[in-house]
Amino acid sequence: MRTTANWHDDLARVGVLPAQQLRSRELRDRLIDEGLRIARKISFDEVGVADICNAAECSTGAFYARFPDKLTLFKAVMVAAAAESGPMLEAVVRETTFNRILAELTRAQVARYIEQKTFFRSAFKVSLESGEAWEPFRRNVHALTDAFLDRVAREPSIDHARVDEARIRFAFQVMYGVLNNTIINQPGPFFLETPEFPEMLEQTMLATMDLPRKPTAS
Repeated sequence: MRTTANWHDDLARVGVLPAQQLRSRELRDRLIDEGLRIARKISFDEVGVADICNAAECSTGAFYARFPDKLTLFKAVMVAAAAESGPMLEAVVRETTFNRILAELTRAQVARYIEQKTFFRSAFKVSLESGEAWEPFRRNVHALTDAFLDRVAREPSIDHARVDEARIRFAFQVMYGVLNNTIINQPGPFFLETPEFPEMLEQTMLATMDLPRKPTAS
């Protein structure tokens, strides 16, 4: 959520200039929103500051009063994308019937990566040199994993004494590793658009977790 301390701290961490007045913050956020909308369609390398200002209906002077350069805006765009996706994915984990969580989560993730392929490719490139811009996404992964662990702890069919938390955390790392590698390197033979991809990713996570079930009554 943009009202949280994380939002303001994350923007400051990536170099966004302070915005004290409400109108200044509103224009800052409009520039970020337009930057995100554009970045989902066009590689950020191909976008100029003037293009973003035209979309946000502001002057380049107003832009540079809030962002030192285009790269800083894109880092802020990454912060915004993480603020948007984190609660959405956590809702899938918290609100879906337990046995359907991973199926729905992998489906949602694959659809999100396909829809935002251009954005993610630009984001990965920036994160190689500016790791602080990826920190909100990293935090999202931990929060999503914690949400799933909470569901596991409350699921009566699970033998909680034999749950291996490390395997669950690694399964989420595997999910993101597979998604990121597929979108960057496209190693094949399976791609994000392959119909079986979400199910195969779900089965990989399940196998990695190896969730112990209580014996069913005969």
